Amino acid sequence: MLRRFESALTRPPVTLLVHGEAGIGKTHLLAETEALARSMGYRVLHGQARDFGSGLAFASLADALGPLHADPAAREPLKELLDAIDQAALGIMGAAPAVRTANLLEGLPGRTFLAIDDLHLADADTLGVLSYLPRRVRGLVVAGTARRLPAMDADMVVRLSPLSLDEVTALVTGLLGRTPSEPILRRVHDESRGNPWFVREAVLTLVQGGAVQSAYPGPRRGAILTRLFQRDKGGRTLARVLAALRRTRPAGMADLEALAEVAGLDAGEAERAFDGLVRDGLVVATGDGAYEFAHPLVAEALYADLGPAERRRVHTRIAELLQRQGLSGTRRVLEWATHLAEGGTSAEALPAMLRAAELTRWTAPLSAGHWYGRAAELAPDGERGVLLSRQALSYWKGSRPVDALSAGQAALAVLTPGRRHTRTAQTMVNAAHSMGQYEVAVSIAAEQLPAADDPTALLAQQAVVSTQLGRDSDDMVRGAWQALPDCPPEDLVIALSALAGVAIIKGRWEETERALDTLLSASAALPPAGRLAALESSAHILASGGLRTRTLDLLTQAEQIYRGLGWHNIAGQHVRTMAVVRRLGGEWDHALRDIRSDAVTLTDAGLWENVALLRNIELDILLDQGRYSEAEPLLADPPPNCVLQLSLRAMFKAKRALGLGDRATATRLLDEALDGGPPDVVHRVLALRVAMHSFAGEMDMARKVADELSEIVRTGTPKARITSELATAGAFQDAERAEAVLESARADGLKFEEARARLILGALGDGAQLVRAHGIFTDLGAAPWRERAARHLKTAGLAAAPAAALTPVERRVIELVAGGLSNPQIADELHYSRKTVEVYLTRVYAKTGLRSRVELALAYERGEV
Repeated sequence: MLRRFESALTRPPVTLLVHGEAGIGKTHLLAETEALARSMGYRVLHGQARDFGSGLAFASLADALGPLHADPAAREPLKELLDAIDQAALGIMGAAPAVRTANLLEGLPGRTFLAIDDLHLADADTLGVLSYLPRRVRGLVVAGTARRLPAMDADMVVRLSPLSLDEVTALVTGLLGRTPSEPILRRVHDESRGNPWFVREAVLTLVQGGAVQSAYPGPRRGAILTRLFQRDKGGRTLARVLAALRRTRPAGMADLEALAEVAGLDAGEAERAFDGLVRDGLVVATGDGAYEFAHPLVAEALYADLGPAERRRVHTRIAELLQRQGLSGTRRVLEWATHLAEGGTSAEALPAMLRAAELTRWTAPLSAGHWYGRAAELAPDGERGVLLSRQALSYWKGSRPVDALSAGQAALAVLTPGRRHTRTAQTMVNAAHSMGQYEVAVSIAAEQLPAADDPTALLAQQAVVSTQLGRDSDDMVRGAWQALPDCPPEDLVIALSALAGVAIIKGRWEETERALDTLLSASAALPPAGRLAALESSAHILASGGLRTRTLDLLTQAEQIYRGLGWHNIAGQHVRTMAVVRRLGGEWDHALRDIRSDAVTLTDAGLWENVALLRNIELDILLDQGRYSEAEPLLADPPPNCVLQLSLRAMFKAKRALGLGDRATATRLLDEALDGGPPDVVHRVLALRVAMHSFAGEMDMARKVADELSEIVRTGTPKARITSELATAGAFQDAERAEAVLESARADGLKFEEARARLILGALGDGAQLVRAHGIFTDLGAAPWRERAARHLKTAGLAAAPAAALTPVERRVIELVAGGLSNPQIADELHYSRKTVEVYLTRVYAKTGLRSRVELALAYERGEV
């Protein structure tokens, strides 16, 4: 395992997860991996998630980063990060914890190994940050252990299984220095069930009881738990308090005095008890001035040994102590609320839970959802619905649609009609839609519309889901547009995003832009969270329409707001948008890498709608790269059950069949995709038909279908129109049309479309364009297209000359042209004649496929040459 981990550590960023039952050896393996990382030059940061930690926002993260206080280079950024979490208590929003953590780690020299033990106890917001960091921080390894796999993606997952009888025999022999009898071995194996920690405890118990002898000299104190419960009363009491705290820093008497107060001991008793726990190895130093139990199972056993009354008493005393010390900051408040929730009365716990929820609602929505749910359990009936509604919204912001839908259903059951009731219904429709439960989403909207205080958003939501299902939604759309002037500001993002979604599926780009323009204009007056949602939704729609530059502009604006909040990417919308942008911009390998990582996270969260959309982008890339075998399992996996997704799947299957030369299957599948498919799919189907006829030399049929396609996309998206123009230019051998597409594609950075336009121009006799097309297809890994360009090059008697073949002098000439120098100025700079400079420029144009100084300068600026 360590050899596998060592291999992974040579290629950061990477995420490693080890999971298995308690005591199976996860912590031991993590410690060995940390030692390995140190030997490889990594900075190792270790954190421990703890019981009661699910509502402590970023607690596990803060624990892991704590040792950076000792690093002068990290001290100030770490303080700013912790302050940003705490400032939420004052309603101040700075940079989001995820962004600050990424900036902190990115700014450190060398490589970092960030490990957290017992991730199954970690708060969900910490898990979100851990998933985010590897994408932002080079040279980072994230590692963790868990009894059950957390909702985060990983590059390597190891499951530890129980030991066999032979393995138990080897372990026992190592512990004793001799091999005991077979009955003893079978007894140990049976009692431990192959769990190595319990094997050790069973052996120590047998030694203590005299059942076996150890070959190693020196006294044996016996099993941990046995000696623990045989301690003096003071030691047991202090150990139980520590189990409730799970971690302490008794470096000074002040800390011991606080522990003594909670345990009901005097200072001397507490000091003797603590020294005894350390001396016997029950409590160990962590290396950063803190102490914790040698194994989590010890703390669990101690805590379980507390009776209900004693448990409440300990937690209440801890809460009282924290309150006396001062609740200065979110982390302190959350610790206080956690202990009050476990030990206080309902009257004491409810205000603490509400305070914890309000402190985290903007920066840590999943922790807020936890606290709203806990508060709802204690709240009177009149307040319960509001708290459940807030819980549903928090879970939706945190991209947990299953939890959002469940909380929303509970809220609607007790809420009276009105604003809160309507907003909760909207959240539920969004959650069901994102889960691919289209019928549920439509039925919620239909059922709740009569009780809505304003119908606009629910009508628009109902319309977009109905459109995906292939149903008539025109009346709903008209109703939503008519109601829009009276729509409450907080509903505008939902309403207009849905209306834009309907329009794009139906191929009504003018209506799409109208919705987006209205949305972006209205969102300027919304709070930061509303503005962020509007920007992300608009970017998502524009990317779907094929507009890369405008999408990137909106994402840049959204990033500025996200830095002040603790969440974005609701329902995976942001990662899907980025995948489309990278697909459009020719970053295909990057897109595939992110899609495969993000799809795991979205699947774990139940976000099937955007998982399917991500997979569609993956299929698009794989099929254009000719990776048909890799596409096959994705195509075999059934899509969400709606007309839009089913017709897209049929189209992708047809594209694969066509690539493999199976025209009969491709024709059947294209007919299937056309049957009821929406306009946003139909244009792609017809473009494939043009290609199919063109490949077969059936140019009359290709032109007929191209004309049909041109008519259909007149009101369609920019993506549909450029697809149509490429198909038509190829079918009619129209150089002017191909030139127009080339300029449009270059202006928006659409690499694949640019290469296809160059290929058409090259096939019509422009050899330089063929060379450039071949180079771009090579960069994209688009093997079928590269081979097509290569065949044209061979026919034309040309050889492919990618940009890598440029000589140092030619590269220098390009730099000087991009710098605005004329040929005479370049000649002076290089000490060449003007004629020589012209020769070099001619070679550059031939190798790059570019045709003018302006094109060359622009290509240099974009990093294309």
